Amino acid sequence: MKTITKILLIGCLLASTIALADPQADMSSGKASRECHHGAHSRMGQGMDGGERFLNRMTDRLKLTPEQRSSVEAVLQKSKSQMANLKEKMQTNRKALRELKQNGSGDSSEVQVLAQERGNLVTESIIQRNKIRNEIQLVLTDTQREQMKQMREEHKPGHHDKG
Repeated sequence: MKTITKILLIGCLLASTIALADPQADMSSGKASRECHHGAHSRMGQGMDGGERFLNRMTDRLKLTPEQRSSVEAVLQKSKSQMANLKEKMQTNRKALRELKQNGSGDSSEVQVLAQERGNLVTESIIQRNKIRNEIQLVLTDTQREQMKQMREEHKPGHHDKG
C-alpha cells in the first residue's frame, strides 16, 4: 500500500474515532445505537432482543420453513458471544478515547494507538457480520435471497419515506 494511502487511511480513522468519542454519543444509553444507520446490523445476532426480532422478521418476510429458521437461529447463536465481545471492546475503546478528550491529554501517540485499535475492531466486526450474512444466505432459496436483497435496499439510509 502506498504511503499516501496509508496516511489518508490513518487520518480518516483518527477523525472518525475522535468524532465517535463524542460524549453525546454514549452507547450506554442505547440512544446512539437506535440513531445510527447501522443499528439494525449491529443488533443482528446480539442479545435475545435484537437477534430474536431479526429472526422473527426474517421468518415472516421470507416465509422461512421451520428447518430454515432453526438453521438461521443456530448461525446467530454461534456468533452471539463473538459479536458481544466485539461490542464490549468497541465500547471500551470509545470510553478510552472519550477520557483522553475530556482530560485534555490528547497525546497523539495514545490517540494513534486507540485509533488503530478502533480500526482493527471495525474491520473484525465487518468480517464477522459478513460471515453471518453469508452463512444465512446458504440457508435461503434463490427467491428468498432476492427478497433479502430487497429488504436490505429498503433499509438503506435515506430510503425511508418521512412524509
